[in-house]
Amino acid sequence: MSINFMGSYSGIDSSMIDQLMAIEKRPLVQMSERKTSMESQKNAWNDVRTRLNNLFEKIKVLQSSETYSTMKASEGTGATMTASRNTPAGTYDIKVSQLATRSALIGGSISVAEGSSTKALGLSGSFSINGTEDKPNLIEVTESDTVRTIADKINGLSKESGVRASIIDNRLVLNNVDTGETGIEIAGDMGLVSDLGLAVPSEGDVPTGSSAKLTMGTNAKFSVNGVEVERTSNSVSDVVEFTTINLKKVHEGNASDMITVSRDTAKIEEAVKGFVDQYNSTMTFIDGQLKAGSPGEAGDVRGTLASDSSLQRLQSTLRSMVTSSIANENTGIKDLSQIGISTVDRFGQLSFDASKLKEKLTEDPLQVQNFFHSKDAAGKEIGFVSKVNGYIDSFSSATGIIKGKTESFERSIKDINTQVDAFNLRMERKEQYYVTMFSRLDTAMMEAESQMGWLTSQISSMTASMGSNNRR
Repeated sequence: MSINFMGSYSGIDSSMIDQLMAIEKRPLVQMSERKTSMESQKNAWNDVRTRLNNLFEKIKVLQSSETYSTMKASEGTGATMTASRNTPAGTYDIKVSQLATRSALIGGSISVAEGSSTKALGLSGSFSINGTEDKPNLIEVTESDTVRTIADKINGLSKESGVRASIIDNRLVLNNVDTGETGIEIAGDMGLVSDLGLAVPSEGDVPTGSSAKLTMGTNAKFSVNGVEVERTSNSVSDVVEFTTINLKKVHEGNASDMITVSRDTAKIEEAVKGFVDQYNSTMTFIDGQLKAGSPGEAGDVRGTLASDSSLQRLQSTLRSMVTSSIANENTGIKDLSQIGISTVDRFGQLSFDASKLKEKLTEDPLQVQNFFHSKDAAGKEIGFVSKVNGYIDSFSSATGIIKGKTESFERSIKDINTQVDAFNLRMERKEQYYVTMFSRLDTAMMEAESQMGWLTSQISSMTASMGSNNRR
């Protein structure tokens, strides 16, 4: 076991060595600050790229033809229309005189069930529902079957038969899955069918409590602009091209629905507003990153990318793009102000007046679409979207300016890390050097003190001896 007495003679202990090392390590603080600054700049540029990509996505919507071709239909009470982008614009007078309904076979009482849907009926045999030679749709009944299990068997074949079963008041009730004038035909063991309450009396026969009642479904009947139409469904997509008509209820008397199909400008307005909002957000962020700041003023902090020439160029170019005219042979609209987008301050923030956009869309929607995106005679993409996106891409793409900057920062940070590792190794050696040197100093001083003590004792002995001899 060794005991460290460093400083006990020289007065230079570990705390003094720590102070010496703190002075030696000052360059490490500077390197750390440089690394932190570079990481902050790299992260700031990544944030710029994220905002530019978001702006790219917002403006790309204005490039899509679907943004301008969406159609909408006004609401009706008895009927509605689901418009597609190819629905012809116009007004449609729809009058519903009859809705399509499903055929229903309401079964009679099942005496052997004794009021329970889970009691074994003790019946056996088979019957078919809407069967054909190719698809008999056969229902096999065994003695252990209950009203519930028979209903389940019928529903198990509903895809083939087009019939669903339910149990109401312990009776089997069959309904066609589809609407229209299509019956429900049951064949096979008619004794079994009668016991299950599904036998429909023949014409002239007297119904009993166990007899079934068939209610035939109806076709939908309606008119569109005076043209009489009959269909098996209340959802009709083959009357007005590219459009679905949904019948809701019968119109009474002379009532009808006047449904107008027109261009859905809301989608275009939403896309333009989305671009304006993202542009303003992006420019606000860039302005904050470029802020010079004022020393000594609270809250006036210098931006991470202050004085960065690339970011300054990006800012000024984006401002110029939203205010300058665009040469476009396919439209009379030359700048954003003609569709309600204008700058509101010296920082380049934009405002959006939707009423101006609506005016242009009412005059000629194709002019608006071509301003944002179209192609010239050579097939090259032109317009506001391609111009802005091309510039954004030069910054945010995989080979763009931001990629180059972040890679440069990463190389510099890696170099600093290497320098820090080497510097720390030198500091460890320097600290060990100080410990060794001052430990040796303590040892030397201790040995000197020991020698001094020996010498003093020798001199004292000699003096005492000489005094004794003199007394003799």
